[in-house]
Amino acid sequence: MKRFIFGALSALILTTSASAIASPAKSEQLNTQQPSQIASTINVPHITDAGVFNGTHFIRVAVDGMSVQNLMITLPYQMERFDRVQIHDQFGREIAAKTQITKERLMIAFDQPVATGGFIEVQFTGVKTRIPAARTLLYGVTAQRVGLQGDIPVGTARIDVLDQS
Repeated sequence: MKRFIFGALSALILTTSASAIASPAKSEQLNTQQPSQIASTINVPHITDAGVFNGTHFIRVAVDGMSVQNLMITLPYQMERFDRVQIHDQFGREIAAKTQITKERLMIAFDQPVATGGFIEVQFTGVKTRIPAARTLLYGVTAQRVGLQGDIPVGTARIDVLDQS
């Protein structure tokens, strides 16, 4: 009987110690250094939204880093024409600007530079495309910031158009 009790007791001790040895250590115990934090802030003009609302194509550009004095939008190759372009700020007020339109581009020169901290929304009404089944239109956007020479790439606005058929 003693043999049986000692055998059972040794098996119990052996199982308990084996499971303690085999259990993994917590990651907090192994990691002696704090993980590095990478902070990422966007400090340049960038596209925040684009789409179609009530038949009007819109591109929204956040003005970050420095004031913007010009925007240039490369029009999609499928675009035949549009009726009107409007430029608004984040409050819906129209921004005074001169526009120059060619077959491939829309140049927007603001009367006063647009200050940082807000956004610019460019709206195209009455857009007609050459290819009726065109479902995705890509608008390339660049900006000219105050105090810098040359255009800065802002991004490509993708506008998905519902099938009209």
